[in-house]
Amino acid sequence: MIQVIYGAKGTGKTKIIVEQANNYAREAKGVVVYIDRSNNRLHDLHRNVRLVNASAYDLRSQHDILSFIKGMLAANFDIEQIYMDGITRLLDCNISQLRELYEGLEFISAEHNVNFCITASGSREELPDFIAKFVE
Repeated sequence: MIQVIYGAKGTGKTKIIVEQANNYAREAKGVVVYIDRSNNRLHDLHRNVRLVNASAYDLRSQHDILSFIKGMLAANFDIEQIYMDGITRLLDCNISQLRELYEGLEFISAEHNVNFCITASGSREELPDFIAKFVE
């Protein structure tokens, strides 16, 4: 399953995703991962959430991110939830260019029984169909 938290810049998406990760981690039986472009959330996240600073791994494309996630899942079968914040800033792109990423995450979610929660900046009307279908 993929969940998208969307809103304009400055509307509190990061606060929401951090709270969700923390709440999920308190009850999770498996591993909870939070992928961000820095270590800024280190002290905001519950100790059971594994923070991954994606910028430390030279992830420059959607393919790189998908391969990185597949590698994490290959090494740790217990990952059940992955939170992703700031992907457009990490890749320096806009959300309309992320079709490959979302289609790949949808496949990974089904294949490996892992859930994703992702932030997306913009209004509901601006979200491409391949992202809008994941908004609750």
